[in-house]
Amino acid sequence: MSAEEQTRFLEQLAQDLNSKNIALPSFPDVVVNIRTALEDPECTSERLAGVVRTDAVLVAKLLMAANSAFHNRAGIEILDLDLAISRLGFEVVRNTAITLAVEQIFNAGQHGDLKDGIKTIWENSLSLGSMCFVVAKNGGSINADNAFLCGLFNGIGELYLLSKARDFPALLGDADAFADIVEQWNPSVGSSIVRAWGFADEIIESFDLEEKLSHDPAAPATLVDVVYTAKLVMNEDTTASQLAENGEPAPAKLRVTGETLERVREAWSLHAGSMRATATGG
Repeated sequence: MSAEEQTRFLEQLAQDLNSKNIALPSFPDVVVNIRTALEDPECTSERLAGVVRTDAVLVAKLLMAANSAFHNRAGIEILDLDLAISRLGFEVVRNTAITLAVEQIFNAGQHGDLKDGIKTIWENSLSLGSMCFVVAKNGGSINADNAFLCGLFNGIGELYLLSKARDFPALLGDADAFADIVEQWNPSVGSSIVRAWGFADEIIESFDLEEKLSHDPAAPATLVDVVYTAKLVMNEDTTASQLAENGEPAPAKLRVTGETLERVREAWSLHAGSMRATATGG
């Protein structure tokens, strides 16, 4: 890849960011309507079920989630949507709808020629979302459903960069150069997209670990700590002793220690399996 082509790509990217022209498809109506309904503190299960019933695929996915090993430890089958929503809770309903919408964005027809790279990004994002959920649950002080979204959205910037790079075949052919661009630009691109989708600042800030991660052990845990810790624990090379010697206070704030490391990974495996089955229908 020539330096000229990389320069042209980065110039276009900078122009898109400056003009706020970073965008992916909007969420479908059912996701928008679910988020709107849940903004009302008096929203009921019946009202939410009425919104969900407008999308047959989402109904099927929620029933599948409610009967998954993660959400149904007792093995009592649920066939009724209202009962499924009661078992899952409102935020899981929201996140399931968002997960399906994000999956559709990743699998959009216009990305067909990039399907292998996009599949990898999608699988990594879903897996990171599950680990963020488990780490937040383990810590006890962070909303685990918002933590899941931080992980799920983590690859959105990379998806945009990959779709833009199709016009620069030499860049796509240089894996190291493209990886460097993703590392540098994913936080700003991803946060721009998620901001346009209307998510909270604390979720948007989770993209920028380098700038937002607090090194103060006395500071309260944040979603940035969750994402940092989740990525650390997902690394198979991270052992209990390495975790103890890490030096950053984030894992300890979330009670991820050498003693809890394997338990967290086991919970991650269970949650990730449930999310993959719900998202893919497998």
